[in-house]
Formats: sequence, C-alpha cells, structure tokens
Amino acid sequence: MAAPSTNGAPPAPAPQVAVAIIADSSLKQVLQELAQAWADSQDSGPQVPLTLTNAGTLRAKVESGSVWDVVISADVADVKEMTGGGHLFADGQRSLARNTLVVYGRKALVSDDDLDWFDLIGTEWKKVALGNPDLVASGRVARRALQKHDLLDDAHKNTFVYAPTDALAMAVVQRDQADAVFIYKTDAARISLPGFALFPVNTEDAPPVFYTAAICRLAKNPAQARAFIDYCGGSDAKAVWAKYGFETN
Repeated sequence: MAAPSTNGAPPAPAPQVAVAIIADSSLKQVLQELAQAWADSQDSGPQVPLTLTNAGTLRAKVESGSVWDVVISADVADVKEMTGGGHLFADGQRSLARNTLVVYGRKALVSDDDLDWFDLIGTEWKKVALGNPDLVASGRVARRALQKHDLLDDAHKNTFVYAPTDALAMAVVQRDQADAVFIYKTDAARISLPGFALFPVNTEDAPPVFYTAAICRLAKNPAQARAFIDYCGGSDAKAVWAKYGFETN
C-alpha cells in the first residue's frame, strides 16, 4: 500500500518490478512479442528488459555473476554446465520450443535430385557461412553435420566463413560473399535471394535445437521469473511461437 500523501499530492505509484532476461539472439522477434504480451497481462505492469546475444557470450555473462532473472539458452549442454556450476536453478527449468538447422544456398547448376547439400560444398559452393561454433549454437550443430560428412578436413579449411551471430552469418550470403549459409529454419523464412534454395539437413546429421529457460540463482525476482517461463511454455504462447516458425509440444 502506498504511503498517504502529506502535501495533497497523489501518492507516488509503486515501482514496477523488472524481470530481466538474457536469451539467445535467434529468439529476438518471438521473445519481444511474448515479453510484451506477458507484461500486459500482469496487474503490476512489469518491465521486461531483454538482452540478446550468442550462446557463448550468454554463458560467459551468466557464469561471471551478471544478474538476470531468466536465462533462455539454445544449447542444452550449456544449460547443464551452468546448472552444475551453481549459476542456474535446476527446479523450474523448461524446454520452451525447438528449431531446425537448414542450408540456404545457390541452386545446383545442373538439376539433380540426388545432389545433397554436402555434395555442393567445395564444388559448386566455394564459400559457406555459418555461426562460429565457439560462440553460436547453430554453428555447433552445423559443425557436427560437417564433421559427419568429413568436410572439416584440410581440403575444405578455406571454404568456411565464420560469423559471431546467426544474423551476421546470413548477412555474408546477402552481401554475395558466400554461396550458402547454415541457418535456422526460422531465419530462412525471412530471406529470399534469387537463384537460392533451401536444403534440408537430416536430423541424424543436425539434431533439433531446444531452447531451455531457467531461473538464474542471482535472480532478484525469482517468482516473477517462474511466472514468465510458465507463460512462455503455456498454451497462450503456442500461437506466438508458431507465428515465427518455432515448434512446440
């Protein structure tokens, strides 16, 4: 309850609770909409500041002791490590959605249904962009697929162009500096280049990416953090995830 006014002025409004979120940059659009919708549904009108970055930077910031309420990572292994290191609460963690890696590249010069993405790397595709695996979750999945097809050997070491985010990897192709790019299916829906096509990547080569939400141990508002995570994983949020191309259970 606000303290009564002593000078006839209306009482000052109660300060808004802030639920600070750090999340993978591939979630920018969907999280902006979800955060706004959740804030609008709360009587307190909480502020929901978003910090969006790559997987490597996200983990480094959380492990350095920086304070956020909610962490949403695109790397399940990172979540496990951060939890084991005492930076995230195990209780309340939730898988919110999943994404799929694809290759967006120039169409083959000769139409051949038997040609797959790995057949074109180093032949028709002289340069291929992807997120830096040291930093970007999609780049880690792409590296696994490339390793499976023996494409990270010395013969191909100059083929790949590494970028610090998914968006910057996509920009390499848009600037005509690469012939193909490993990107998320959700990002591929937002890009259209003449002469390019979508090449699916088998799930055995590149398993889906699962976005996991957790409460930070240094959270200032853990109850609100849990409420936000539950909202993002609830039935009302499914249509928003689907709008941006993400899959949910």
